[in-house]
Amino acid sequence: DKQAMPYFNKALELKPDYLEAYMMRGSTYMRLDDPMNAIMDFNKALELDPTMIKAYNYRGFCYLKKNDLRRAISDFSKVIELKPDYPNAFESRGYAKSLSNQHKAALEDYDQAISMKPDFHEAFHHRALSKVILGDTTGGISDLLAAIELNENVATYHDDLGLIYLQTRNLKEALKSFNTSIKVDPAYVLSYLHRGQTKIELNKAKQACKDLTIAAEQGNKEAQELFEAYCAVEEEETEEPKDEKKED
Repeated sequence: DKQAMPYFNKALELKPDYLEAYMMRGSTYMRLDDPMNAIMDFNKALELDPTMIKAYNYRGFCYLKKNDLRRAISDFSKVIELKPDYPNAFESRGYAKSLSNQHKAALEDYDQAISMKPDFHEAFHHRALSKVILGDTTGGISDLLAAIELNENVATYHDDLGLIYLQTRNLKEALKSFNTSIKVDPAYVLSYLHRGQTKIELNKAKQACKDLTIAAEQGNKEAQELFEAYCAVEEEETEEPKDEKKED
């Protein structure tokens, strides 16, 4: 991606109103995790074409990245205004609303997205989280099960379902969900933490310590704290004195 930048820069130097070059360079900045420069290019693209849906949409994601939720919602709303039959824009706006704690309003957008695109598993997932926050645990579980049925290969879906079960003390189902999440993605660190927490609740501290060790080694601070609280003490208690070993 970086190698393409000189070509975009040269193209814009030769033709300052080259709309597609701004869009391509802005998209490249997005992939390079540089939302501020991407926004500047999408701003320029919109100066050249104020009806360019892709520019509003991409800029909205850049604002999400910067946690500028008000502007993200505004851009996704503009996409909806220009293309009211685009379910992804409703899902994106709903997600931005969820992040800004506008969960009831977010549900309306998720509902609209799902009505347009019934296999929209990301929308089911995000709607589930908003439902749980609003106190509808049953609805949240139902939506997560729907998301998993549509795409069972997303570890986050299984992990979030496990968290709901954990919070509602359905520990056996929680353990099943975390097991599946780890099976889907063995590198998904949070599921080791959450499975460790579940095993602690099930009085399986030794098994929990294995999961907490994996998560802590990947830099998870909460796992490290739990390991020190439950596992370090246990290791001290079970360790044999060195003098006794010599006598044997």
